[in-house]
Amino acid sequence: MLTVVGIISILIALAAPALIDVVRSTRLNSAGDALINRISLAQQSAVSLSSEVEVRFYRYVDSTADNPSDNSFYAYQVVQSLPSGGQKAISDPYYLESGIILSAQERMSPLLQTVVQQVEGQTGQYLFTPPGNATAGDVSYAAMRFYPDGSMRMLTSATNADANANDVARAYTIPEFNKSFIMVIESRDSQSNEAPTNYYCVQIDSYTGRTRVYRP
Repeated sequence: MLTVVGIISILIALAAPALIDVVRSTRLNSAGDALINRISLAQQSAVSLSSEVEVRFYRYVDSTADNPSDNSFYAYQVVQSLPSGGQKAISDPYYLESGIILSAQERMSPLLQTVVQQVEGQTGQYLFTPPGNATAGDVSYAAMRFYPDGSMRMLTSATNADANANDVARAYTIPEFNKSFIMVIESRDSQSNEAPTNYYCVQIDSYTGRTRVYRP
């Protein structure tokens, strides 16, 4: 009996690291697939509604996260830009699982380098309210905007609440293809200077809106 128990213990000890790696990889795959689905929803909505629709990536300090002091991208949402100048949420906010974030580092997510502060809409309410101790006014966001022809532009210059339509239009530009990607990573790699060993990278073609996935 002791011999059998000993052998089983050794086998479990040998298999545990591999199982942990599989679980971590599966969680990243799930988060990455959900991101692609929201990007696809935004593009399809822009075409079907003949309107500008964007994916907003929300950055804030989440006191409930693994790193409660880290200002990271924890959630995103599909938002329609209305002709009146307001915004309308097309989807509920999608919150990344605990331990998973969208990287804020430029070398990992060039598309998320320009952020603006979230402001109240025309109804006096915020589109997104974060969990934990942060308030809606503490949230900033990066935005990927799709157009009725299916193309995509990224928010690359800050705008304010009083900006007119022309200023808003000029704030969104076509990113270079080799810098048109976002990386989903584990939160423990958020401040690392080394390339993560496990990630889910999504590259977007600005002209067609098509996505391509890269995994290690």
